Amino acid sequence: MSKLCCNLFVLATVCFINLFSIVLPDRTAAENDSEEMYQIEETVVTSERMLNSLFESTAAVSVRTRAEMEFLPLKNLADALSTLPGISFLNRDGLGRDPLATLRGFYGGGEAEYLLVLIDGEPINELEKGLMNWNSVSLSNISSIEFLRGGASSLYGDSAIGGVVNVVTSDEHTSLSQISASGGGFGSLGAHARSSSLWNGRRFAAFGSAERHTGFREHADRAVENLGGYLTLLKTPNGSLTVSTTHHFQQFDEPGPLTGAELDSSRSQSTPFYKFDHTDDRTHRAAVKGNYNHHTMAKFSGIVTGEIRDTNAVRTLQLSPQFADTKNRLLKASRLTSSFQLTLEQFGLPFENRLSLGIDAGLHSLSSEYHLLLVGGLADYNAMNSATRGELDEKGDSTRRSAAGFLQYELRPIQTLRLILGVRADVIGDQFTPKPPSEGEEQSTVHSEISPKAGANYRYVKTERHIGNLYANVSKSFKAPTLDQLYDQRSIVFQIPPNPPFKVLLSSGDLQPQTGTSFEAGGYHRSVLYPDLLHGELSFAAYTMDMKNELDFDLQQLKYLNIGKSRHQGIETGLRFTMKSSLNLFFNYTHQSAKSRIGEYSGKFLKAIPRNVIAGGVSGAHQSGIGGSIVIKSANNIFLDDANTMTLPNYTTVDSRLKYQFGLVSATLDVFNIFNRSYSTTGYPDASGTGNTYFYPAAGRHALASLNLQL
Repeated sequence: MSKLCCNLFVLATVCFINLFSIVLPDRTAAENDSEEMYQIEETVVTSERMLNSLFESTAAVSVRTRAEMEFLPLKNLADALSTLPGISFLNRDGLGRDPLATLRGFYGGGEAEYLLVLIDGEPINELEKGLMNWNSVSLSNISSIEFLRGGASSLYGDSAIGGVVNVVTSDEHTSLSQISASGGGFGSLGAHARSSSLWNGRRFAAFGSAERHTGFREHADRAVENLGGYLTLLKTPNGSLTVSTTHHFQQFDEPGPLTGAELDSSRSQSTPFYKFDHTDDRTHRAAVKGNYNHHTMAKFSGIVTGEIRDTNAVRTLQLSPQFADTKNRLLKASRLTSSFQLTLEQFGLPFENRLSLGIDAGLHSLSSEYHLLLVGGLADYNAMNSATRGELDEKGDSTRRSAAGFLQYELRPIQTLRLILGVRADVIGDQFTPKPPSEGEEQSTVHSEISPKAGANYRYVKTERHIGNLYANVSKSFKAPTLDQLYDQRSIVFQIPPNPPFKVLLSSGDLQPQTGTSFEAGGYHRSVLYPDLLHGELSFAAYTMDMKNELDFDLQQLKYLNIGKSRHQGIETGLRFTMKSSLNLFFNYTHQSAKSRIGEYSGKFLKAIPRNVIAGGVSGAHQSGIGGSIVIKSANNIFLDDANTMTLPNYTTVDSRLKYQFGLVSATLDVFNIFNRSYSTTGYPDASGTGNTYFYPAAGRHALASLNLQL
């Protein structure tokens, strides 16, 4: 499969080079302009919460810009991230609209997240599980994406154990308005609009989008709406003050997994157990963000964010191929978070140095209740065409209070060497109060963690044709148990005659944070291979992280537990070539090895995590207005069980985009899974011991066309 992937990539590259060869310039073009142009280094904020050159980062960071995404076949933010090294996505709906992230050997299985996602610096992971709703960010509203890989608790605290994504939506220098409409296979329809400009001298932007999909599988309808905007209230040479708001509405059905026999019968079916599974989610968020620069010596920034969310979800737990439990959850979540940071330049030493100090705080509240809906076998589900919410089964309120202080010191003892020392202290207090009819006593717990980091970046070359940096870091990261892992009142009733029925809760109030110590080394190198014609860029990273008290769901006990230790190791590489900014080639290879280090399965690979991931592509634009791309992705060596006896078949997909720009109007045609491969991206064995395996099948070939007008 890997050989096929490489052959397809080479073939696509040759075709694109031939197609766009006319745009290549005269070989006698002047060198100076090219060298100066290409040696401009991108600046990033996410890696160290301070503006810094990408190449001088002490961690693995990748950037994807709006211009780069313009020619790639993408459905959502997850698709854009999957073209970068170090991350891949599994999906449960078959179309990639319900993706699950895997990175550095971490995979939450849809019940937890190991990736912290920010929108312009605001955390947006869901409160109860920490999951990311990938449909809440419209591609048309993205200016750039910064992706920091590896543990980042020294700056971001809890959940930043696998990586951090920061989506930048604001563009202070661009005024534009655009509208687009799209349609395609499996009932896909969409409309997007965005406008940004100046209003009475103040920068503003507004956006809105709506999408509908009937889905590849039965019972997989999805409807998503997003709207929002921002307004700069104050803008001076020394600072600014901005308010923003976003609103997200989503309704979707869940088709559930299929056994191998069901998969052979029909890949698009949904079993009767999941016929009532449906989620209605509404999220409203507002933020105030400001910054102030006192000359060039001190910079202050702060953000305060408020969020409320209402969710009405019907969800089934399939306990065996012949038995399931379906309940209706009503959830209300709210949070108020704040973050303030002070950065001091040239802090008391004769050489370059910076000191950054900050505090983060949050107040989170969650109210949850479960209602009975249906429990039984296939005959019971087949007999019902509709389901009405039943009596209240469980109810409770939980809160989380968090506070943290962090500092990071940067110094340059010599011009080519940059050193970073940082530490963060987190305190997280959780409390749960059961409400009738739930029984039990009030629970509370307090967790505190110290997360240090030390890093170095050395520039080994800087000439007119080459820029190269090496870096290394050591850090400690942690992930606190989520509120659902601690206090979720979803229960399952068992009866083993002649004993009376007994109830099992999935949550566990005595969970401890999982912690990890990581070592990482890597580098960046950029070259002008041929002046004004061909440029190349290489990034690479190698890491190892030892985890303790790993949080996981025990299928045998049907309970969240701290189940042991693991070691996560891997290599991430990214290679990119650019020809006169008109033809771009990229190739990423990710190897991740995550193994248990305790118990019966010590030395075995953790389940559901692809050990090898390849992503490559070629994109280009012709002066006539024609452009496009071909993108190839491959994942292999995925075990589905703890004993490593079952594997998921390897899979490779090929997607493409064709774009034509004529004046202010552009038209695109995306074709996904061009070769109509039948595959599944994830699965799991039946916990009841029947020997069955469940799979989530992916869609075959399908297309999506769109028309865009830019004003």
